[in-house]
Amino acid sequence: MQNSFGLPYGTLKVVKTQFLQRRDFEEMFRFSNPEDFIGYMNGHGYNEDISQSSEYKRLDLVESANNLHLAKTNRKALSVTPQNGKDLIVSFLTKWDIQNIKTILVSKNLNLKIEEGALNLITETNTAVGIFAGLLDRNDYHNLIQMDSVEDIISYTLKFGYGKALLAYLDEYRKTGDISTLLLSLDLYYFDLMRDKFRFYSGTEGPIFRFIKKMIDLKNIMTVLKFVQFKTNHSVTNYLLSGGGLSGQLLDELSKSSDVEEFYQKLKGYADVSKGFDFYKRRGSLVGIEGELNRVIYWEFINILEMSALSLNNVIAFLLRAEAEWKDLRNLTFSRYYGIDDETIKMTTINLG
Repeated sequence: MQNSFGLPYGTLKVVKTQFLQRRDFEEMFRFSNPEDFIGYMNGHGYNEDISQSSEYKRLDLVESANNLHLAKTNRKALSVTPQNGKDLIVSFLTKWDIQNIKTILVSKNLNLKIEEGALNLITETNTAVGIFAGLLDRNDYHNLIQMDSVEDIISYTLKFGYGKALLAYLDEYRKTGDISTLLLSLDLYYFDLMRDKFRFYSGTEGPIFRFIKKMIDLKNIMTVLKFVQFKTNHSVTNYLLSGGGLSGQLLDELSKSSDVEEFYQKLKGYADVSKGFDFYKRRGSLVGIEGELNRVIYWEFINILEMSALSLNNVIAFLLRAEAEWKDLRNLTFSRYYGIDDETIKMTTINLG
């Protein structure tokens, strides 16, 4: 199995050289409008994506080109993955199908015109919407967009597995109208799927499993932290994901924190988010803590996975770089467009902080 990764690793190593570097993000950090980003992207590997997005203008053009570029990059990684490793990679990429479904659900719940939500779908012209993660194709997304209600969307996606996950929380949504529990059910489905599909193919894939657990921890940490900050009366345990590395005892202790500072002190043994906490003390926003956790996890595992022997680790590392680039481009362009301050942008950008 291990030798079967020689060709994909060589292919992805070449494509990896085309990723934007930290210096590119430092340059784009100085930009102030969508035209600046479009010009820079056009000269740094996004020219074809920009050309294919010519029906859009300004920020919408950046968003469309960024989505197209990610779709092609992920499709490339999946296409060169050996057959006996595809199940895990397809499961990993299912996150983009889930993001698309979340976009449609939120749009329907808020009664937004579909044009306001459709552009956030990760798509590529004349191919399946999503990142070739396998289940939903362009016709399926077209049908979902035409649905009249959240319940119709759930019914339609039952045959793909996503709907079954959503159905478990439908009664609560009917009672409260709160979409958050439905979105949580998709996260639960995703991480359960990842754990189910994980296998030791060459014996070196342990870091992938640890990465999955770390991402579950990140979601749980931020869920508990938001409960602490807003002092909600709901039980936080109903919103936590299973399968992470944090013990139930620690999560319970964190949930009993009287405020964010006490939470931070208890979390010190697990993660250093001192910059994020300092940002919170001065600004009252949790985005610095979340951004710091994200950045630490991404670079910790990209480095570990890239140094591994040839295996699925290298494919996952490649996909994480692609995801980080997509997130950072989106963060930079939207933040500049909506006037977000420099410090917040740096705290929430993986390639800048």
